Amino acid sequence: MSANEIRIPKQKRSIEKRTAIINASYDLFCEKGYYRTNTAEIAKAAGVSTGIVYSYFHDKKDILKEVVGLYIFRLEEQFRPIFCSTIDRGNIAVVIEKFIDLSIASHTMNAAAHNEFLALALLNNDIQVLFNHFESKMLETLYEKLVAAGYLGDLLLERLRICYGIIEQLCHEHIRYKRNDVELSNMKSIAISTIVGLLDMAMG
Repeated sequence: MSANEIRIPKQKRSIEKRTAIINASYDLFCEKGYYRTNTAEIAKAAGVSTGIVYSYFHDKKDILKEVVGLYIFRLEEQFRPIFCSTIDRGNIAVVIEKFIDLSIASHTMNAAAHNEFLALALLNNDIQVLFNHFESKMLETLYEKLVAAGYLGDLLLERLRICYGIIEQLCHEHIRYKRNDVELSNMKSIAISTIVGLLDMAMG
């Protein structure tokens, strides 16, 4: 195997080693930060040699893409109940509230990961692409469900992006300032009524 050749794991033990490297990196990047973590620390935490790490990954940046991919996979799993649900005009407010609750949970399931990876996305185009792809896929799924529910396609996707921005801002406001239950409930009510109004404007 040449110095630049990366091993594609096929055997169970090899797959387990690669997975252990990704999981160890995830924990270390959250605990110490990406730039303060070196490959030797990753290898030690994963229970492998540094050489093994480089047999599966070109460099630490290569590992980072896999780690962010794991984080996004976990986000997708959290939002799966929404993706699998049926949306209609009668339950739209309930679905929006569920989406808000899941969004808050996704921001807090690992606050360190959320902060670290989104900060890295501002500096690393590959990471930004991964997050953009996740957001686009999520909005496209919601768009299709809304169209099936009778919402018009004209400017619907743009309205949906604005709705998503409202929810993101609510999450950041709640987490940053540690809003109490009453304040959070009030913000959710305002957000839900605003989003329902925006979507109703696109109703056929």
